[in-house]
Amino acid sequence: AVVSTQSTGGLDKLVQLLESPVFSSLRLELVQPDTNPDLFRSLAGILMLLPQSEAFTLLRNRLECVGVVRAAERTSKQTHETVDIKTLKDMLQHFNTIQTQHALKTVKIGDSKIANA
Repeated sequence: AVVSTQSTGGLDKLVQLLESPVFSSLRLELVQPDTNPDLFRSLAGILMLLPQSEAFTLLRNRLECVGVVRAAERTSKQTHETVDIKTLKDMLQHFNTIQTQHALKTVKIGDSKIANA
């Protein structure tokens, strides 16, 4: 499929409009992929149709920012999912065990210094 010059010009104007203050709420919707997943896909499709121009660069940069935010959200969710209560209880028990062992060694070292004195 060939994209006409007129279509390319229209897409260029659309990208310029999307970057205007009027569409700030639409750009904020990009940050919430669960709300409107088709928005990101549509803009990515427009990006593929644009020739490399100022509009192409603007849209690519916008979509890259959204990708970074999405990746950070996925990483955050994965981190929260992998640390569960059982793991925290095991970690606390291990910490208490190590702390007790350390306290016993400290007492033995103190007792041996007193005995040698």
